[in-house]
Amino acid sequence: MKKVTRFGVSVPSKLIQEFDDIIDKERYKNRSKAITELIRGKVSESEFMKGAHKMIGTITYLYNPITRSVSGKIEMSLQSTKATIITNSITPYEGKMLGVLTCKGDWFDIKDTYIQINSIKGIEYCKASFANPNIESF
Repeated sequence: MKKVTRFGVSVPSKLIQEFDDIIDKERYKNRSKAITELIRGKVSESEFMKGAHKMIGTITYLYNPITRSVSGKIEMSLQSTKATIITNSITPYEGKMLGVLTCKGDWFDIKDTYIQINSIKGIEYCKASFANPNIESF
């Protein structure tokens, strides 16, 4: 079993009531599980900003397929990236195309791929989400 550290936290009553509502709505087992996830997210974000670790993440993008050469420019970006593309899923939705890339590698390489895709004329939405797979779980 992994070592667990217990600690006390003082939180305003209204804030903890709102947090408990979120815990119920999102079906966490308990406060400890929810707080652990928040801490893990903050540590992952900090490591992400340093670019110090290998990361895994997604880049989600939306475009209109009739916009000239968008898909070709996306493909060129993927061929030139230093990040490893694990999956590239494209789904039609209400006349648009939703793409989701799953990629891994150095933070800077994944960020560069995100910047390349986001800068393509015709991309209507682009969002990157990352996780550090080396962060210990509870």
